[in-house]
Amino acid sequence: VIDLCGIISALSQLGSYCEETYSLAAKRAAATAPQMDARQVSLVANAFVKVGHADAELFRRLLQQVPRRLPKCDARDVAVLLNALAQMPGLLAKSLEADSLEPQLQKIALHLPALLPTADFHSLTLVLNAFAKLNYMQKDVLDLIVEELLIDKRRFKNMTPRQLAMVLNAAVRLQIFEPRLIEALASQVRLCARGLDTQSLCVIANACAKLPSLGVETFQSLYVQVPRLLSRCSGRQLAMLCHAWARAHVHNDDLFALLALPLVKHAGSLSAYEVALCVYGYAHFRKSPPELFGPLVQRFVFFLDNGKVADAELLMLGNALGRVGWQDSSVASALRSYASDAPGRSLPPATLATFGLLHSDGDLGMQNQV
Repeated sequence: VIDLCGIISALSQLGSYCEETYSLAAKRAAATAPQMDARQVSLVANAFVKVGHADAELFRRLLQQVPRRLPKCDARDVAVLLNALAQMPGLLAKSLEADSLEPQLQKIALHLPALLPTADFHSLTLVLNAFAKLNYMQKDVLDLIVEELLIDKRRFKNMTPRQLAMVLNAAVRLQIFEPRLIEALASQVRLCARGLDTQSLCVIANACAKLPSLGVETFQSLYVQVPRLLSRCSGRQLAMLCHAWARAHVHNDDLFALLALPLVKHAGSLSAYEVALCVYGYAHFRKSPPELFGPLVQRFVFFLDNGKVADAELLMLGNALGRVGWQDSSVASALRSYASDAPGRSLPPATLATFGLLHSDGDLGMQNQV
């Protein structure tokens, strides 16, 4: 068992993936799961989620070991295990709903208070991040985690940018608005800004956008880092930045001027959701540069033509275009279908007017588009 767990963990660290190899390893690991200790269960679970190999039977067997092995777990074992649990629902899709993990999460939550005083900072951030991904809100445990995060100020100030991003994002998703924590995180954002990488910058910006108390000063600290990181941002990350500044209502003409050209270059690879985020970000500040909106709307129409646009994405984009008066016949047609599919659906007046969706009698209709 020791050798098997070690080999599986080592393979995942190498970054190479062979489906046949992992399928064989999964069968062997599932058979020997009852013999694994807590650390081995954590290592194997993380190895498989890391490479994205979904094996429902293996995960079921591993989950069965959690209650029995918890008494011998330390804080790091629990953190690593939770990190794996948090990724299982996404990996197994409909085979494993997040709610089905509730019994294991409850047992872990009951066991955590005894472990938290000996947990290192990284373990605390992993636990909090996992609870956020699973939307698991056990207030008493969350309060204890917050206290442990804040108890050592020196340790808090030495957190890495990635840890800062995880804690901020988790605080927002779990609605942890403890004033001492939010104030400490805001201070840490300004302190760590120069060390942010692209992913940390985007995650932190989007989390801060949902915390109005952080204010313009925090976003100014983040903006200063954008020129340094811009060339390394993916299309998705650029979309996240657009959305963050708009969501926070922080006006910054220079930021949106900087983002325009990279977004044009990435337009052809953006998802429908990412296009909608970008258009929303610019339109929020009444911006609609043709050299950018042309390629973005064209990309969105591609998804419309292939039936790959969710209602929420259509509404975000349509309402944003309505805000700046940007017309498109394909978007108009999709909006009309959306509004007529179910009685009672409504659209903002600016959207109706922009896309000609009102007849003179005030009913939904469609006029010719330019």
